[in-house]
This record gives sequence, structure tokens and C-alpha cells, in this order.
Amino acid sequence: MNFVFFAAVAYDSTLGGRTRQLADILSCRHQVHFIEMPSLRRPMPRHAVRRENGVWIHHLPPLPGGWRMAGTSGEKLWITYAATMLRRTLPPDFFAVVSNPFWEALTERLESACLIYDCLDHCSIHTKSCYAPAVAEREQRLATRSGLILAVSRKLTEFWQARYREKTFFLPNGCPDSWLKMERRQPLRPLAGFLGALYEWIDYSLLEQVADAQPKVPFEFTGPVRDRKSIAALRKMPNVKFRTAVPFCRAAEVMSRYSVGLIPFRHDPVAEYSNPLKMYEYLALGIPVVSTLPGEAGLPVHVAIGAADFIRQVQRQLEAPPPAEEMKRAVVSRTWNCIATDLERILEKI
Repeated sequence: MNFVFFAAVAYDSTLGGRTRQLADILSCRHQVHFIEMPSLRRPMPRHAVRRENGVWIHHLPPLPGGWRMAGTSGEKLWITYAATMLRRTLPPDFFAVVSNPFWEALTERLESACLIYDCLDHCSIHTKSCYAPAVAEREQRLATRSGLILAVSRKLTEFWQARYREKTFFLPNGCPDSWLKMERRQPLRPLAGFLGALYEWIDYSLLEQVADAQPKVPFEFTGPVRDRKSIAALRKMPNVKFRTAVPFCRAAEVMSRYSVGLIPFRHDPVAEYSNPLKMYEYLALGIPVVSTLPGEAGLPVHVAIGAADFIRQVQRQLEAPPPAEEMKRAVVSRTWNCIATDLERILEKI
């Protein structure tokens, strides 16, 4: 099999866990290409290809304006260039795995054996900006054209199966196999932490109450921040520290220092359809998890309802954490190797 992943982020991004992990593992058995999301932060004037971990990584010049350019002559020129460059380097008869509707128009210009929508979020409600109608339209076209839809959560699976029952499959998130083998020392001092995107789905009001109620507990948040105003109150607290995003290869190093891993998501439709990757990663490292969201069935996640309960759960896990092996066992069958094998089995059926 040949795979081409059209990713939502860069290959070495902190946020690139699922797509990168699947690409890396499948590259041991198949030819795999990874198309990075074009970024104005790392502009390159032309199409460039490099190879890492057996994966061919493609970097395309950015499309100035991003979604603002959807459907314009500028986007059509960019698509023409991108399609021409990719046709020269991509293998024949590939499975095109698309994790962001941004790529839908480009995939129309490329010949693939099967178009696969790897749905990580409910994009139609996830996007809050003025580009939401364009995102929703592209997502619908992508779902209609796809020969296969992979949904990351049970609720997303139900949503897509109601529309495309025969071609929708549940393919959850996972954790790196190597993390299960890491021996993590108990931190010398307590530390509650979160690593990931500090975007609009984070409940900052909740975090302010939790940090304020536990002034002797250090809280650390690592990742990109979309709106600096949203973290203004937290930044003033003496027991709260923000760290810039780190590449994925350093994620385990950062998280292994946590005494408790936090998933402080807002209760809104976006969160309801999600299946946080961080749950699996915390557990793989033997870190107890306190979350506002329930995990998939079988995951030992400590769910908190409201600020008072979240505070109690954090304190409880700091004082008497469950055995690390117990948490690791819960995700042994949910490693990325297992998820990649499940994907191959699904593809053999179509």
C-alpha cells in the first residue's frame, strides 16, 4: 500500500500526534508521504521534500490568507502549482488520508486509489470564525467524495454513520508504543500540567479557580496560545507557568514531570465530539488524569463536574495516585501500532 497523509499541522508539531504517529508506523511496511499544512510562520518559496523516520515529508509554499482565499482565483493558482508538484513525487495508487477539509479542493486534482477522511473534530461546529461556512462546505464535499470516513470518537462515528453508514468506521486515538516502556520517576514535588493547544476549547475560568484554590501546587501549561487575553489572569498567578510549544519528540520528556495530567475542556458541542489524544498519552506515561470529559470506555480517567470537584480530584491524585502500571495497562491495546493495524484491516475490506 502507498499512503499520502494530508495533515492539519507540520510533521514536527506538538499537535501532530495522530497523523505523524500513523505515518511513522505505516512507513515500516508501506511507502508513506506526509503533506504538511502550509504555514506563513515557516514560508518556503517552493515545494520541498525531505525524509525523516522513513516518511517522505512535503512542504508546500503557503497560501496567503488561508481560508479567506477559499474559492478565489488565488487559491486556484496555488492548487494548480501544488497539484503539479505533488504529481511528480507521489507514488501511484495511493490512499489519500485527509485530516483537514482545507485539502479537499487539492485532492480533486490528484488521482488516488481511495480518498479517506480522517475526521478528528466536528469541523462544522469547530470553526467559530467568519470562514465557518467555507469549512462546513468543504467538509461536506470531502465526506461525500470519500470512499471511507474514519471518526476519532464514538459520537463523531454516530454523526457520520447517520449520513454514510456503510463507509464510516470508528478509529480512536492512541499512544506511542515506546511510552509504555518508559519508567517514570515520581516527581520530587507535585506538578499539575497540560501539554497541547491552548485554544478556545480550554476552560480558563475553571483553571483560574483551580489554581487559586491550590496556591501551593505548581501548574504548568505547555503549547501554543491563540488568544493572549484568555490567559491574562492565569499568568498573574505565582503558582502558574506557561511554556512555549515544544516539538513532539520532546512531549514525553515534558509530560513525564507531571504528577497529574489535566484535560480542562469547556462543556460545548466541540468537546462533546472530541476524544482527547492527551488522555491516552498521559496514561501511557503512568500519569493520573483529571478531566472535564469522560474518556472512551475502559479508560481510567477521573472525571470532574464543576470547579469544586476538579479541585478535589486534583488534590486526591496528588496525594494518592493509582499505580502507574494500572494506568499503562488500560492503553496497551490502544497503541499507535494497534491503531495502524486496525486501519490496515479496514482498508483490506474495501
